[in-house]
Amino acid sequence: MRWLSTVAVVVLLLTAGCNAFVGADATDRATVTPAPVPTAAEPATPDPPPGVTTDGLENVALLSAAHRQALNGTTYTLNERYSEFSTGRNDSRSIRRAETIAVESPTRYRDEMVRVTTDPNGTVKRYEQATYADGTSWYERRDNGTVERQRGEVRFSRDKYAYRTAFYLNRYAVVNQSSTTVVARNGSRFYRIRGSGGEIPTTERVAEFRIELLVEPDGLVRRFDVQYRTEDRFVTYSFWYEDVGETTVERPAWLDESTPAN
Repeated sequence: MRWLSTVAVVVLLLTAGCNAFVGADATDRATVTPAPVPTAAEPATPDPPPGVTTDGLENVALLSAAHRQALNGTTYTLNERYSEFSTGRNDSRSIRRAETIAVESPTRYRDEMVRVTTDPNGTVKRYEQATYADGTSWYERRDNGTVERQRGEVRFSRDKYAYRTAFYLNRYAVVNQSSTTVVARNGSRFYRIRGSGGEIPTTERVAEFRIELLVEPDGLVRRFDVQYRTEDRFVTYSFWYEDVGETTVERPAWLDESTPAN
């Protein structure tokens, strides 16, 4: 399973000409022109990921499709963070959501989410939800501690969580201007893309819209960050991947500690 700045070095092989003498008593010196020595091939610079150019992010749809394909058939741990702060003078509130999803296969995964809301009066509300699928049954732990169980193999034609992050790429990564930089992380090549001036489906006027992506050569978006401001809200959203190709999913402790709902 499988689931950065470098400068190309050009090596030139140079050779000096050599002379040869014909006969010990020869009065004329014959010069032998050496055969040209082939120049070593210049290492090819890898192509950027699909939808990406050396100038920036050109086609988000191509990149998101490559992102989904890179996740196909591999394991990973996906982390998501969302925060929203209302900045209205008489209506200040906040929403924070943290979610971690471990995927071993389309039918074996764990999804754990915590959402914290702070109302204008300072009241804090916390909501937790977790799901677990083991290939033969699906479990959902509700905020009150009860668990719902559904029997039967959970079947998806494709990894639904790969489509989830591709959705956020298509929603947030369309920008007016962007730039690409090749970076190295732990000996591997990545493409860092920074952009600004995007739009999202909203009736609000969006300002200070910025995104940043860290993309592998095959199109896997290892990390994506977006932030923007409207007249009365400041929003940030991030996702990043860990343990690609190395994630296993264990039975959660809450499954044994919780009370069945049915």
